[in-house]
Amino acid sequence: MRSANGRPRAFPFYIVCDVSHSMHTAREDGRPTPFEVLSNCVGELLFELEAGDPGVSEAAHVAVVSFSDKVEVVLPLTRPCDAIRVPALKPGRQTDYLAVFTELVKIMEKDHRKLSRRFDVRAPVVFFITDGEPYVGENHQDVDIWGPARDRLANLAPPPYIVALGFGTVREETLRRVATDLRGEVLAFAGEIATGAATVLHGIAQAVSDSISASVNRNTAVLRGPSGMRQLR
Repeated sequence: MRSANGRPRAFPFYIVCDVSHSMHTAREDGRPTPFEVLSNCVGELLFELEAGDPGVSEAAHVAVVSFSDKVEVVLPLTRPCDAIRVPALKPGRQTDYLAVFTELVKIMEKDHRKLSRRFDVRAPVVFFITDGEPYVGENHQDVDIWGPARDRLANLAPPPYIVALGFGTVREETLRRVATDLRGEVLAFAGEIATGAATVLHGIAQAVSDSISASVNRNTAVLRGPSGMRQLR
C-alpha cells in the first residue's frame, strides 16, 4: 500500500532489550534465564512477521538494540521480508539508561534521514524491555541523569511512541518516566509478581508482533498490552 503522495509507507519499530547481569544470572531451578527467553523470542518474532501478511513484512522496518553498560545495534532497521537472521544477543553487565537513550537518538535520527529518501515515514515505536532499575558503577542512576536524554528521544520529529515493558525489580515510576502516551494513556506495562519472567517475555513478544501488524494494517499506531502485564495509570 502506498501513501497519498505515491510513496511506499515505512513504519519503524525498535525492540530495545536489556541484557544486563540480572537478565542472564543462572536460576536455581534450572529454568531458562530471561536473557535466554528474550533471545529466542526476538528471532521468533521476526520470523513470524516475515511469514505473515506480506504487506506488513514490506512496510514494517524492525531494529533490535541491546543495552547494558554499552549499547549495540544487534539488527539494523530491516524489513522482516529482508531479514535473513537475527544475530544473537550478547550478555552485558550494568543497566545504563543514559547510554541507551543517548544512542537511540543518534540511531533514530540517522534512520529517519535514510528512510525519508524513499518512503513516507510514520512515527517510530520503541519497545523498551527491562527487568531492573538503571545502575552504573556503584550507584543507582538517578532520573536526573538519564531523564533529559529520554526527553530528547521523545521529542524527535516525528515524535516516537515509547512503550515501557518492565518486570523483575524495575519500579513503576521508572517505567512511567520512560514511556510516552497514546490517546491519553501512558504506554507503561508492568509484569505481575505472580507471573514468571518467561511467560511475561512471551507475552511481550506476541504483543509486539500484534502491534506491528495492526499498526501497518490500520495505518496508525496500535499498541497492544502484553498478557501477564498490567498497564500503569
